[in-house]
Amino acid sequence: MLIEASKRTQVIATTHSPDLVSALSDQPEAVVVCQNIGHGTVMQRVDPDRLSHWLGKYRLGEIWRIGEIGGNP
Repeated sequence: MLIEASKRTQVIATTHSPDLVSALSDQPEAVVVCQNIGHGTVMQRVDPDRLSHWLGKYRLGEIWRIGEIGGNP
């Protein structure tokens, strides 16, 4: 539903759900990872090229859960 809605308007959702993140495995660049680093928050878009070897075998939520894309799984 989020992907369908994003065709009509900007959608911003926060989650701690690997299943929801996995639903975006075909569009990893749509995911922005927020991470508390020191005294502030860093926001970084997922780089599909950097994860291409992972995405061939795993869903994005699994990659997040093992710590490859940052954030706090």
